[in-house]
Amino acid sequence: MAQHDDDFLDDDALDDGDDFDLAAGWGDDDDEDDADAESGELAEVRHAEEDLEPWLPQAGDAPDPFADQPEARQRALAPLLDRGGRHLTWSSLRFLRGTGDEKLDLILSLPDPARAVQAMAPEEFVLLIKEIGLTDAGDLLALASPRQLQATLDLDAWQSGELDTKAVSEWLLTAEDAGKDVVDRFTAAQDDGLLSFYLGQSLKVVIVTEDDMEGDIPDDAEVFNSPDQAFQLIGNGDDPNLTAVRQVLASVWRQSAARGRALLLATRWELPAQLEEDVLQLRNARLEELGFLDRDEALQLYGYRDAHAWKRELHARYRGTATAEPETLQPYLPADVPVRLGLALRDVRDGGFLGRVMAHVPEEVVTRLRLGLVRLGYAVQSARAERPSAVDELSRWSRHALLTASMGLEFLGDGDVTYAGLLLTVVPLKELFTAGHSLVLVEAQRARTLRHQLGGAAGLERVEPADLQLLRGLTLPFPQYGHDGQSEPVAALDELATIRQRLAGVAAVVLMAQTLSGGDLKATAPLPLRALVGTAIAWQLVSGTPQLAPLDRLNFQAFLQRGFDGPPGARTVRRDLRQALIRALLTRPDVADDDVTALTAFLETTLDRLGEELGGLDPQSAVDLRYVGEGLRVVKVDQ
Repeated sequence: MAQHDDDFLDDDALDDGDDFDLAAGWGDDDDEDDADAESGELAEVRHAEEDLEPWLPQAGDAPDPFADQPEARQRALAPLLDRGGRHLTWSSLRFLRGTGDEKLDLILSLPDPARAVQAMAPEEFVLLIKEIGLTDAGDLLALASPRQLQATLDLDAWQSGELDTKAVSEWLLTAEDAGKDVVDRFTAAQDDGLLSFYLGQSLKVVIVTEDDMEGDIPDDAEVFNSPDQAFQLIGNGDDPNLTAVRQVLASVWRQSAARGRALLLATRWELPAQLEEDVLQLRNARLEELGFLDRDEALQLYGYRDAHAWKRELHARYRGTATAEPETLQPYLPADVPVRLGLALRDVRDGGFLGRVMAHVPEEVVTRLRLGLVRLGYAVQSARAERPSAVDELSRWSRHALLTASMGLEFLGDGDVTYAGLLLTVVPLKELFTAGHSLVLVEAQRARTLRHQLGGAAGLERVEPADLQLLRGLTLPFPQYGHDGQSEPVAALDELATIRQRLAGVAAVVLMAQTLSGGDLKATAPLPLRALVGTAIAWQLVSGTPQLAPLDRLNFQAFLQRGFDGPPGARTVRRDLRQALIRALLTRPDVADDDVTALTAFLETTLDRLGEELGGLDPQSAVDLRYVGEGLRVVKVDQ
């Protein structure tokens, strides 16, 4: 397919007098009757399929005025850049941190706003518009380059490999609101295949000379002709995209009648599924150049690699060396990658270990590292967000990408900033991300094992609320660290250490409950673990042997009498018994020394809650076991 041409807007325009009427459709300025319509000149045009002006399909990258001019691009963006310092982000704070409206005002206040806008990387132009909002995007669309206009649909009009025609229509109408010249440049920047497929979702195209022109047309259909009268166009009057479809036709024919005819012929004859697949491949190739990967490829970042074995390999090769051999250097990006404003990293406040390492590497590495982190953020966005243009999600996933890579670097580099700086020159950021995520996957697998032991997803309800959030977060397809009512990706090695410790505590409690239940916790009643262990404590006090069988009325009364003291209505577990009960359970042979601390804390909490739930009961009075609650297992109905 032919590439977009810089002067392709100079194609033959529609002759004067051929105007598109949004109400009535295409028509000639002179109201000719049917007889005239069938006469000489028009009859010749009706053979459009045979006499079409040759048209080479338009596909590929639309023109970028700064292509292959990185220095000129940087000069144009200079008013929006602040290169001072060695921080992970490098855009001016007033531009990065401002609201969408503030960013727009800053751009429009520049001496040459068009030059600055067109120097932006295509995806950052789209992300900026998404942040500002389409309703206020007309001024930026009017300043955009063809490549940026093409990127709007590349990034925002596809979801799960399918074209979102509603999104296409919204962009077209936004461009139309900005002026006919803007919508003309907008449609001129798009692939022919995309426009043909878009038209085909709303129109049936009939060549006037075809026999099926006489077929039945639904009463609610909207029918109009192409300006050359060679095509009859049939749409659904209730189609919300029809207004935008008419705008496309009007815009394309204003620029080139030949292109308009070619689009309608493609809409008429091309197989929609094949046309969509071809357009999607072109779009995916363009996005890959920007750093947005195909979803399947992006998900490979989340694969597992034995980080411990990899660490030993790197240690054996590079530990103790001052610099890597020149031929082993793997720069993150080629030198001519377009300058970025750094919008993807706008919400990064702390780069973790990686941020500290940047103070120990050459400036050239810092520059490449920044660009590499932006592209890593794009790659993670490709795996996690519904569409690349989801600007609200991008800041979250970019932070996740950076901190996970930082965690991988800290682990592989033994926490040594000098050694880690060396590793940065030989280990790609994507691999550092995979290393960090692999460490998370190890803990996630421990959480999944616990979930299985507890009886599946429903069995997670057995654990304490804080541990429930932790286990639920870690057993998601993309593990999260659930704590304090929030769930976020694991961000640092110290968080991983905390997770490991908490999981060990849960595992110790589960093992104790499993042992008490005879080995199969799933076969026990679906009660919280604290209720099961509380029952074991009660039996330990009553009979000297812990078990999980429900207490009958007699044994429950005995537990209240022996285990509690204090004034009526405010009794608590006897202090002299607490340590004895805990010691009796912890001296079992299945309790490992490493688990004692966690189990002790759990048993202390269990005893406190038993006191809260049962301390108000009078052991000398009859107790209705149906209302005891779930502090421990009891026989609810006398047998």
